[in-house]
Amino acid sequence: MKRNEIIIVAILLIGSFWAFTLDDNNRYRNETYTPCELVDLTAKADKFITPDELAKRIMNNDPSIVLIDLREKKEFEIYSLPNAINIPIKNLLDDQFNPVLNQNTYTNVFFSNSSDLASKAWMICTRMGFKNNYILQGGLNLWAENILRPTAPKQTAVNAEFVKYNFRRAASAYFVGSSVVDENNGNNGNNENKTAAPAPASKKKKDAAGGGCN
Repeated sequence: MKRNEIIIVAILLIGSFWAFTLDDNNRYRNETYTPCELVDLTAKADKFITPDELAKRIMNNDPSIVLIDLREKKEFEIYSLPNAINIPIKNLLDDQFNPVLNQNTYTNVFFSNSSDLASKAWMICTRMGFKNNYILQGGLNLWAENILRPTAPKQTAVNAEFVKYNFRRAASAYFVGSSVVDENNGNNGNNENKTAAPAPASKKKKDAAGGGCN
C-alpha cells in the first residue's frame, strides 16, 4: 500500500473502532474479526476497483455489480453513476439495507466523491462479516478525470497508454457523448485551452432497497 493510503486507512480504522465502541444500538458490534485482524485484512485485501474496470463492466451490462452511492440524497440526485442506489453512509446498517449488503451473489461497489467514505463503508461491512464489497478507487473525482474527461498521452508515451486512452475516449462517448472528448483534446492532445466538460448526461438511478432514504 502507498503511504497516503496507509495513513487514510489508519485514520478510518480508528474512527470505525470508536463507532463500534460507542454505538448504543450495538449495530457495529460483530466479532467476525478482532481489531488486529481487521487491520491486517485491510492492508492485504484486494478491495479496490479502478474506474477503467468499472466503466468496462458497466458498458458490458455486467449484471453482477451493484453500485452504492454513499453520499447524501441531494448529491445523489444531482449526479451519480448509472443505475446506482443511494445508501448514505449514516444509514449503512439500517435494517432495510441488510439484504443488499449481507449477500453472496452480487459485487457491491461503494463510492462517494473520493475514496474516504467508501473505505469506511468497506471496513464496517468487513467487520460485520459481509462479503463481496469493493471500493471505487478515487471515487467520482478520479472517475471524472479518467473516464469523463480523459487526457491524451504525450506522443512519446508507450503503446499501452494509447490503448488505455482510446478505451477512455470510447467510455467517455458512452457516458457523456463524444463532444466532451473532442473539446478536451481538439488541439492534438494540447490541453492548455481545454474547456470544462459539461455535466454528465442523466442516467437512470434505482431507489435503494426498502424504498430509499428520506
